[in-house]
Amino acid sequence: MTLDPKRLLPRAAAAALLATATVSLLAVPAAAEGAMEITAPGHPVRTGQALRISGDGDDDTARYLRACVQERTPGAGAWRTVNCGRTVASGDGATVEALIRARRRGALQLRGVLYGLDAPGDPHPDVVRSSAVRMVRIH
Repeated sequence: MTLDPKRLLPRAAAAALLATATVSLLAVPAAAEGAMEITAPGHPVRTGQALRISGDGDDDTARYLRACVQERTPGAGAWRTVNCGRTVASGDGATVEALIRARRRGALQLRGVLYGLDAPGDPHPDVVRSSAVRMVRIH
């Protein structure tokens, strides 16, 4: 049995191409890691009762981070920032605590937002993560 050089060359080129593709996939950096979570009461609360909301988050895409809690009434449109934690360096874990008074009957939506900053005093932070929306019933 003799080897045909015309058949051997395309196979060698395909093997080299496959090896190059494999090596380049291994060199891709890992995806950004991070999360934002808040805790809120899972049961209905009475009008006038204070709700303690806490949250924490981290992300490795920004130099500095700040965690905030936002609220809105369903159908009201815009989110309103209730409170923000202190600005921390990325990797230190940003935290926030908020005390919200249940003013009206109905529902209240809450979420945590993690802002990324270029410097501790950055006047224009970017939203890098937000938590799932939590619904609290007020009666």
